[in-house]
This record gives sequence, structure tokens and C-alpha cells, in this order.
Amino acid sequence: MTVPVVVALEDTDDADMSAVVDALRDAGLRVREVLTAVGVVTGTVDGDRLSSLSSVPGVAAVERERTIVLPPPDSPVQ
Repeated sequence: MTVPVVVALEDTDDADMSAVVDALRDAGLRVREVLTAVGVVTGTVDGDRLSSLSSVPGVAAVERERTIVLPPPDSPVQ
């Protein structure tokens, strides 16, 4: 099963961030987007490799990506 994840990186410069992203790829992350300005990487990983991402040096946190659905503006729930 593939799991979408959001990976927060420790405070690093651009060169270090590239090395961390490469290490995440080596750990099994299929990178979707690198948000350099905020130090976040998004992507997917096989469920059995999820725990390996947190052990990559330079990674502060790994969370499963969540989807939030809001009701339409004209909904009575608003």
C-alpha cells in the first residue's frame, strides 16, 4: 500500500536540503514536491518503508498526508 506523506526537514541550507531529499529518495520516498522555502517535502512511500523516513538525518518529522473536505459555501453547515 502506498502512503502519501509530508516530511518536515530540520533547519538546513539549500545544499544540505538537497542531500536530505536524496537520502529520502534512497529510503523509498517518491518525491512529489520540495517546498524549499518552508523546509517540507511531499511524496509517497510504501507502507512498510514509512518508518525508515524518520531515521534519515535532517528529518524533523514525518506525517501521513491528510485530506480535509469542506462543505460548499451554500451548505447549511456553514
